Amino acid sequence: MKTKDIMIVGAVVVLLSFPLMFIIMLLATGNVKLVFKGDLSRWVESETVAKIQKNTELRDSLIVANSYSFEANASEREKLMADSEKLVREQERLNFLIIELQQEREKLEKERVRFEKAVSDTKEDNAKKAVDLAKLYQAMKPKEAAQILETLSDNLCVDIFKSMNDDRQKAKILAAMEIEKATRLSQKMGIKTPTKMNF
Repeated sequence: MKTKDIMIVGAVVVLLSFPLMFIIMLLATGNVKLVFKGDLSRWVESETVAKIQKNTELRDSLIVANSYSFEANASEREKLMADSEKLVREQERLNFLIIELQQEREKLEKERVRFEKAVSDTKEDNAKKAVDLAKLYQAMKPKEAAQILETLSDNLCVDIFKSMNDDRQKAKILAAMEIEKATRLSQKMGIKTPTKMNF
């Protein structure tokens, strides 16, 4: 065979095999489907229906799961919103109580300042009275001063004695007082208890 004959035979083979190659390409790419009659076509059809049904069931179960999840989320969201509203109301109540406490504290502070001033004024008045009374009782006879001082409170007596300048007169008045009262006053003033003397 000559080269010319080989080329002719090759061209004929290519021309005859081209439709077969074309059909194989179309089948491979999915542009053409083979449909069989009989058992094979029913099997393919039932497999396709089963796949579609399985996909439908899966989709339906996902829809149901998503709807349950959505309902649960909605319920949880409502609960969280209710809790949030409760917290806001509680915070407002606490803020109101804090304001009330601050106002009460301010009132108490003003009252404390007023009370301390009154006590300070009273102490100053008492100290001044004690000095005046000390001068008065120091000028009296010890027995007379002792009788009056016995009727006064221990604290006032101590203030009066501390305001006296004359220690001898102080001792005479203490000696003229009842022993129990004199003992108490001496202990409060931090001096030894005097013995009873008659002047």
